Formats: sequence, structure tokens, C-alpha cells
Amino acid sequence: MENQQVMDIALEKFTWKIEAFSKVNTKKLSSKSFKVGGNRWKIILYPKGRDVDHLSLYITVADSLPPYGWSRFAYFRLALINQVDNNKSIVKETQQKFNAGNNGWGSPSFIPLSEFHDPSQGYLVNDTCIIEVHLSVSKVAFNINGEQHRPKEVKTKELEKTFSDVTLSPTSTQNSKDGQSSEIEVQLSQLEDQGIGPSDVTPSPKQVQFVPSAPPMYPLLSNEFEEVLLIPVSDLIDFKSLEAEEESFIPLWKEVCSWHPSLVENQRRRSPRFILWAFIALGRVLLFLKTKKIRDMGGDNFMHLQVLWEELHSFGFDLTWLEPHVHSALDAKAYLQRAEHVKNLRVNVATLEIEMRKLKAKLAVSELDLEVARRDLEEVENGFKERDMDAELGYGIP
Repeated sequence: MENQQVMDIALEKFTWKIEAFSKVNTKKLSSKSFKVGGNRWKIILYPKGRDVDHLSLYITVADSLPPYGWSRFAYFRLALINQVDNNKSIVKETQQKFNAGNNGWGSPSFIPLSEFHDPSQGYLVNDTCIIEVHLSVSKVAFNINGEQHRPKEVKTKELEKTFSDVTLSPTSTQNSKDGQSSEIEVQLSQLEDQGIGPSDVTPSPKQVQFVPSAPPMYPLLSNEFEEVLLIPVSDLIDFKSLEAEEESFIPLWKEVCSWHPSLVENQRRRSPRFILWAFIALGRVLLFLKTKKIRDMGGDNFMHLQVLWEELHSFGFDLTWLEPHVHSALDAKAYLQRAEHVKNLRVNVATLEIEMRKLKAKLAVSELDLEVARRDLEEVENGFKERDMDAELGYGIP
């Protein structure tokens, strides 16, 4: 980590050096986490792109899933270093607002893979690439306007500093020490798959690219990136008005709404009472799925979930993400019935096998007794002459 001062903004630098890049066989790589502004951050790289023929590069919060209400403004540069000509390094520079529903930002099309893998271009040299992030974090937006967002005095030579801050082996993915970054990666991927978050088309990397943007709810400085407004569920529902039983739904609502913002968007134009009913119906299904196990899905629980699911469908949510899990739970009843039948058959087979083994043992003893009896018979029959049992005994007079 290094500190820099640009336009009265103190930037901290983190360098990620990836060696033996050609041996990378994973879909996604994560850098070691680094702490800036009280939160841990990390870089995420898709070596083969995210469904595009470009290298995809992102920065994301590496802490556990932040709660609603948490937000930070980050001013940063995400750079792919050109190791042959530093003036050709590619830099994406922006200010973004991160919160529980938008905690990752990046470029799915950072550089065409063909150019990246061409050693003569200078981005992958000796099978090694170098990525840098220069970052500053604040609870309020940075005062950057117009051309001030393109710092003329900043040269890419500042990026020539030490490249050995961290080296990642391509055979594994490094996470933060607390091991809590997987939820962020999942959320980032799902948000990207839903089309949420900025996207870009990278210009030719023949010069340093400063690509300005703005945080959500602020005027965009460039139309290259997409503005995303994320509304917390707490803006729709007064949590203080909930019954004690319904309060258990709150963390479930926050979790699924951070992953699926459309849940809030689908309801925010409804009446407060309708919204409350809708989210209570959603909470009941979520709580059921979270607390029940497969073994519980026999009898009344099957009917209970079926009723809850039918009720939830009437509120107009987009439930395509939840439907496979509900159907899997409902299918558990048939599974349990079949499992019980299989169990009974297995018990029956085991009982018959035991009986068969007993009979086989008894047969073996009987066969041994038979052989002994045969030998005894043979000994007794030796020299024994059969007599007519019906002949008269007589007394010697004809």
C-alpha cells in the first residue's frame, strides 16, 4: 500500500501482480483484501471475461454483506499496467457510491483478450500481468466537478512504483483473512447478471484512459456508465409497526432485496398496506425455507408451503430466482415418500438376507451330519448280510 495526494484527495495504492497467468484455469480470481477507509476491498478479475471476449476487471467491498444504511463514496483508479510502455497503461478513473445493494464496480470490457495476450502489447509480459488500484474512501461525496475530474497533472509515471506489493498464485483464489468475501462475490455476480451496475466499452489502449463517472443519485459526468438507483426496503416499510413475529422477516428482506433489487422496485408504487402484505407474504416463505429441513416436508408442512407460495404469487413479485427453491422443497414430499418406501424395502431385504444366512448355516450343519451318517452306515453295512424278514424261524424239523 502506498499513499498519494491528488487534487487534495489522498489516494492509497494497492498493487496486484499475477504470475504464471497462462496456467490460470479458474473462471474468477480475487486479490488479497486491503483496508482503506475502515473497510476491506479487493480486486476481482475474470481472465476469460464475463461472457465477452474482453478481460473483465472489478473492485468490490470485501467485508461481509453490509447492512442497509451503510454507504461509502470511493474515488479510485483501476489500472492495467503496460510493462513495455507505461504511457499505454489503461486506467479507469471514477467516483462511485457503494452501499448494501451496490457494493461492486468495474468494467466487463477492460481490454480485448487478443490484445491482452499479445506479449508485444506489453500487458502480459513473461506470463505476468500487473493491476493497480488507487483508492480514497469517504462518507460524503468528493467535490469533483467538470474538467477537475480529469487531473491534468497526474501522469502515468506515478504508476511505475513498486509492483511487488502482493503476488497471487494462479492456482488458487485469495480471499480476505476473515473469509467473509464469498457473499460479496456472489452478490456482485448476480447484480452484474441482472444488468445492474455500470458497463463500458473500452477505447483502444494506446493511451491512458481516464473514464469519469459519478455515484448514484448524482449527475453523470459521462454517459458511458449507467446510473443505478437502489431503494432500501426500509423506505417502503415502517419496521416499528411490525408485530413481534414479523420482525424476524427484516433480515431476510434486507438480504434478498440486496441481491434482487427488483423486489423493491416492483412494489414501490403500491399502497403502504399492499406493500406490507406483500412483504409479509414474502417473509413467510423465506422464513419457512430457512428454518425447515427436508425431513420436515411430510404432511402438513407440504400443504402449508403450497398455500404460502400461492398467496405470494398474487402480489406481483418477480420470483424466478426463488421458484426453483420452492419447487425443490415441495418435491421433498414425494422424495420422502419414496425414501420411506426404499427404506422399508432395504429393511426387508436385510431381514431376508439374515434369514438366508441362517438357513445356509443350518444347511451346512445338516450336510455335515449327513456325511457322518453315511460313513457310519457304510461301516455297519460292511459284512452285513440281508435276511428275509418274513422267513420262519423254524426248529430244525422240515
